[in-house]
Amino acid sequence: MSLCLPTYVVIDASTSMKPHEAVLNATLSRLHYNLATNPRVSEFARVCVVAFSTDVHVVIPMSDMEQVPAMPEVLCGGRTEYGKTFDRVRECIEQDVDNLRMQNFSVLRPTVFFLTDGGPTDANWQNPFRELVDRDWPRHPHVIAYGFGGAKRDVLEQVATKALFIADGSDTESALSGAITGLLNTLIASSKTGQMQIATDVKGFEYVQVAQEYVD
Repeated sequence: MSLCLPTYVVIDASTSMKPHEAVLNATLSRLHYNLATNPRVSEFARVCVVAFSTDVHVVIPMSDMEQVPAMPEVLCGGRTEYGKTFDRVRECIEQDVDNLRMQNFSVLRPTVFFLTDGGPTDANWQNPFRELVDRDWPRHPHVIAYGFGGAKRDVLEQVATKALFIADGSDTESALSGAITGLLNTLIASSKTGQMQIATDVKGFEYVQVAQEYVD
């Protein structure tokens, strides 16, 4: 059976990202191109792209990126709702792991790449997050967080379970590009070894080791 890493690219599309909407979409298109043209990575890392603001949109459901003709456009606007985002990702994981197993994949622990330029606007986001990373849930994912712009480090230190990257003052558009490159490098390295290999050298970001490791 082939190994498969269910990968969730969860990206902030709130109002604060509106000035950077064109760059966001260009960066996501680059992500799609790099995955679609690297069969080894697209076979190993099946990818779901989620954009969140006041509502949560599954931009691309769990897919082999080789089979996706183009990245749909993301429109920015609305609040930065963390809680319903974590709820939706949990629902996706439940469904996607079942589907991947039906395709005879040996499924690794899911990984969530969480990219945000702001703090949560919902007060009760912690409960959905705890449910997402609850160690009693066999499918709880690793979370790798990238914070830039107005993202709050103290909040993202609670969100990241595997690694945290905080922008070192780069502008939002450079940071967004750097984060996607880091994400890609992580997937490329992981596809070579068949296990999670985090690219810690990400241009424009400080790598923060996460003290609290969730035990598999």
